[in-house]
Amino acid sequence: MSATARWTYTNQATLWLQTGKRDPYTREPLFDGPHVIACTFKNMGETQTDDSGQQFVPRDTVWHENPLAIQVGDRVVIGAAIEDAAPPATAKAIKKVGGWDMSPFGEAPDYVLFT
Repeated sequence: MSATARWTYTNQATLWLQTGKRDPYTREPLFDGPHVIACTFKNMGETQTDDSGQQFVPRDTVWHENPLAIQVGDRVVIGAAIEDAAPPATAKAIKKVGGWDMSPFGEAPDYVLFT
């Protein structure tokens, strides 16, 4: 973790990543996790546009430095929720992900996700 991340990412979020498979009975997506990451967050956020062109106001905006391959449709809960092998009902679907280059500061990339 970079020096900047140690200073700013003092909270935790728990992620469940889609496996690409579906439950054979319910056809619901299956998830891998939980994965707890260091982050900082705010509830709500600026209006965003998802990959399909739809605008939305995020319920949560989460900034982090974890290189997990987080994708649209994965689930997130603010806080550490390691007791849940599957995403709990309170988990929010990720609607958009992004990132930015921190190499000018000699640091790993930073990422953001919006629910």
